[in-house]
Amino acid sequence: MESKVHQQQEERENMVPLDGPFTFACNPSVPCFKECCRDLDLILTPYDILRLRQNLGLSSDAFVEKYVVWDFSHDMGFPTAKLKMSDDEKKLCPFLGEAGCEVYEDRPSACRIYPLARATQKHARFERTTDAYFLVRESHCRGFEQGKEWTIEEWIKDQGLEIYFDMNDLWTAVVCSPFKEKRGKLSDRDLKAVLMAAYNLEMFKQFVFKSSLLDRIELDSERVDKMKRDEAELLKFGFDWLRFALFGESTIKLSN
Repeated sequence: MESKVHQQQEERENMVPLDGPFTFACNPSVPCFKECCRDLDLILTPYDILRLRQNLGLSSDAFVEKYVVWDFSHDMGFPTAKLKMSDDEKKLCPFLGEAGCEVYEDRPSACRIYPLARATQKHARFERTTDAYFLVRESHCRGFEQGKEWTIEEWIKDQGLEIYFDMNDLWTAVVCSPFKEKRGKLSDRDLKAVLMAAYNLEMFKQFVFKSSLLDRIELDSERVDKMKRDEAELLKFGFDWLRFALFGESTIKLSN
């Protein structure tokens, strides 16, 4: 526990505001390659889990059982999924192989953005966010000593972060809803709804398409078709449904 606290303190101390280009590389030629892939306190967003389990060909239940540790200490008792490290002395990432990350194309957003960190602030009145970026300069990382020069925009594009930002911002809108203070701590029923809609899309799909839900709400047929074909679209609807069901937000309209 002490090492985790020290790690988190070091990360905060080494986060430098970034408003210009930076130099960085991460590959087998860098002396510290794979050093950052162990003993992590790494949060998995719902979209992270979707991409990872699709990569591995696993169901939601199978992925969660094998790779997730739950933390329910968040405000209101919202579940936070964290990656389960290997049960050995080094506590390696379970997706780390001899040549590096074995799920690289679908690696979590926290891995993609490194060595940057992103802080978002949502406007109180408008559906708009502003971003601030920081450079995380950890003592073990040698990646700053070589590589090309990147702008923030170039790094975001190169690492395929756009879709992750979009999906994670939608999840943040659920967890940080401005209406949550009126709701209070999640009930057991609320918690089951969150775990289903955000982390178990097979179960949520059954709920959406096998119940009377679609008869009771207004949803255009094009979106319904997308939700049937694409789990990411189903997850987006899950976020809208949670905001409506938990906080009474107008993300979903009832049929007349």
